[in-house]
Amino acid sequence: MTQHTHFAWALQTAARIRKMVRDDHRNILTLFRHYLSAPADSRHAIVEQILHQLAAHFQTEEELLYGDIRNRGDRQRRMVEEALLEHEEVKAMMWELQHAEADDDRALDEFFEDMMQTVQAHFVAEERDLLPAALEKATYHIPSPEGRGDL
Repeated sequence: MTQHTHFAWALQTAARIRKMVRDDHRNILTLFRHYLSAPADSRHAIVEQILHQLAAHFQTEEELLYGDIRNRGDRQRRMVEEALLEHEEVKAMMWELQHAEADDDRALDEFFEDMMQTVQAHFVAEERDLLPAALEKATYHIPSPEGRGDL
């Protein structure tokens, strides 16, 4: 496989990861809208689904996207560090929601809506800054199809 073919394969991989991240964002935002329009007695199940999808989404980003971008230079490293701080902030909010007493539905709704705003702002920044960086110099460390080392 030529160097050009390796680059094309890495670029396609970067594009697939970028699409997967964007699709996750859309799915989670759709669940947020469902939450807002749902009756109070059915919101708990939607919250659980959102928390599960967010956890999986963050893990995917951290494992497949951030490592490569971080290694491309100081600007990209700072973007990844900021995104990871945002992940930690949302993860702490998720933990609080999972361990909160369910006796004050209004307070939980307000807290969840605050978390939703934080997540939405994170998604906007990520799509504006990090996802374009995913296609810059795509050199993902994924074994080549022929087993000749990393791309």
